[in-house]
Amino acid sequence: ERQSLYMKELLDDFNLTMRLRNQEMPLQRQDTNMEGFVREMVIDLLNDPQFGSSQIHFHSENSELSWKIDQHLMKRALLNFMYNAFIHNDENVEVFVNITEDAITIHDNGKGISPEEQTQVFDRYYRGTNTGNIRGTGLGMAIARDIIVAHGGEVELAGQVGKGTTIKISF
Repeated sequence: ERQSLYMKELLDDFNLTMRLRNQEMPLQRQDTNMEGFVREMVIDLLNDPQFGSSQIHFHSENSELSWKIDQHLMKRALLNFMYNAFIHNDENVEVFVNITEDAITIHDNGKGISPEEQTQVFDRYYRGTNTGNIRGTGLGMAIARDIIVAHGGEVELAGQVGKGTTIKISF
C-alpha cells in the first residue's frame, strides 16, 4: 500500500510538472493579498505537529501588496520551499519569510547548499547530498520553480555551506 501511494504521488507530480513545463496548466488567478496569504501558510505550518516547535519568523513590508495568483498552486510552491528549509536542516534551524514590494524571500540559517548542488536543486528527481530524508518524489523543487515561472516570476537560490540558504521569488 505504501509503495502504491508513492507511485500515485510520483505520477501526479510528474503529470503536474509536464503540464507546467508545456504550458498546459491553466492558472486560476485571482487577486490575493500576499501578506495574509503567506501569513496563513506560516500559521498552518506551525500548527502542523511535525513543525510545531520550529522557529519561523514572518515579516512583511507591505500589508497592501496584492498579486494575481493561482492560490492553490502558489501555496504548493511556497510551502515546498518552507518545508525544505526545515526538513533538510537540523532541528534548531530558523527560517525567515519576508515579503517586500516585488519579492518573497525564504531564508534559513541551516547547512546551506554547495555551489555545485545549487545548479542542480531545481532538476527533476535531484536529491542533494546533504539530505538523509528520502521522502517525496524528487520533483518538489522543480514543480515549485515551474509554478513560479508559470506565474511569470523568477526563483533565485543562493547559499553558502554552513551559512544557510535563501530562495527569492520575484515577480
